[in-house]
Amino acid sequence: MDGTNTDSEKVEQLTDIFHEITGESSTTERQHEDRWASVSADNSNGDDTIRSIIHEMTNKYGIQTSLDEDELVTVVRRCHAGEGDREIARTLGTPNRDKTIARARISLHLFRDTDFDAPFGLSQLRELLDQDASNEEIADTLSASKSTVRAYARVLAAEAEAEQASHEYQSRFEQALTETETDSDDTDQFSETVSPTAYASGLEDAVGSS
Repeated sequence: MDGTNTDSEKVEQLTDIFHEITGESSTTERQHEDRWASVSADNSNGDDTIRSIIHEMTNKYGIQTSLDEDELVTVVRRCHAGEGDREIARTLGTPNRDKTIARARISLHLFRDTDFDAPFGLSQLRELLDQDASNEEIADTLSASKSTVRAYARVLAAEAEAEQASHEYQSRFEQALTETETDSDDTDQFSETVSPTAYASGLEDAVGSS
């Protein structure tokens, strides 16, 4: 129990430090509810499940992004398909927003190995954050720009959140997308097995015998 509380406090502390360094603040739960109030009734392709997970994460972690609901769903789907941030940005018709895509993706706990390729030791950054060093002090110590420090502070904060949640949200995204692919495969197999002509003939027989 004590260990869990300590982990929770560390995540909250790291998140608070991140918000202080970046100047970003969490919006209220009511604002998030208003933003995500409109959800499609058709969940045939799993989008509602993905939206629900995003909504939950937004309420819990205060995620802020300029991407709208449909764009975030696309980010999750395209990331799952193995597309890079620039590819996803092009898919959304905004090729110059790859950094926006990356920030949103990381906030949703969808990490790439390259997210952790910092020009300095992330353990050193974590120590400086734990010491409540200012963004300017950290940048000077690590010989990095303030924007670079903010970017990797964001990664560490999201990583801490994901680890505390045992990567629950990433797993739920994966499950939702895998189930969608399975349903799609089943539909394709049915379509290949039953031709349109045979299906129509079967309907005519059923109607004729009723």
